[in-house]
Amino acid sequence: MAKMTYKVPSSLNRSFLDHEITLSKGGWAAKPSPIKQLLFFGGGVLSLLWVSTSTFVASSGPVPITLFVIWGLAVIIYFGGLMKTKELRIMRVPSLLAYLPPKARHVFTRRSSNPSDFYSIVGIDGIDEDGRIHFSDGGEGQVYLVVGSASYLLFDEDRIGILDRVDSFWRKVDTTCEHSFITTKEPQRIYHQVANLEQRNQALQVRDPDLIELQNEQYDILARHVGGKFTSIHQYLLLKGKSSDALRRGHLVLQAEVEGSSLMVKEVTMLDREEAEPMLRVFYRGIDDERLNLKVPLN
Repeated sequence: MAKMTYKVPSSLNRSFLDHEITLSKGGWAAKPSPIKQLLFFGGGVLSLLWVSTSTFVASSGPVPITLFVIWGLAVIIYFGGLMKTKELRIMRVPSLLAYLPPKARHVFTRRSSNPSDFYSIVGIDGIDEDGRIHFSDGGEGQVYLVVGSASYLLFDEDRIGILDRVDSFWRKVDTTCEHSFITTKEPQRIYHQVANLEQRNQALQVRDPDLIELQNEQYDILARHVGGKFTSIHQYLLLKGKSSDALRRGHLVLQAEVEGSSLMVKEVTMLDREEAEPMLRVFYRGIDDERLNLKVPLN
């Protein structure tokens, strides 16, 4: 049976400086702090004392020295604070300095621009006809449209069954294949409705203007409203293997899970290139771009 609660294990990148210690004296105890934070505070205070007593600051007078010490302590306390990732704020300074130049804040995607900057963001070399994605790091991936079984209205036995199935699935997953669940909010898919409407249009034996206008009105509702303004939540699963063999093993594990039970994944559909590109376009398109451009009437 799966556990009811889980704890997040320590990161593999954790070093000696990330261990937390508690400073206490008598009945007083400070909040646990990592060793690197204590070393930063100690080194910052010693550096501030040296600058205040052994440099030109020492000859500037009592008031400027006091203001400089107060400013220095504020800087040490701020940059020595911890972020949510347990990293010191000073670790953001290099990224901030790299972001300050105006050229570093824009990626040009014109046909005449150097594609290297945009290519470094996407990291995709190409997509095969069957949807196989080739990444720039040598890995290969495949995108699936998935439908799960989780719900707030589950009974206890169904919830326990889903947890057990999910737990057993992740125990079978190979570490050479990454599983990334992607949730997007996209316009509703109207391909089948548009195709059905086109078939009806082609089957018309009498091209009556009123019938054509009625069909164009239905087409406009589908294209501009249902397929444009009304969005729905879609969930995808991206399998990324370090090699084609690793991707194949990941696909076999997923296929066995779908065929064996519907508790974890109720339905899964492998996307080809024509279907995978619109999903990727959600992340790399412009703000005002539309996924579909269905503005041509049927007639």
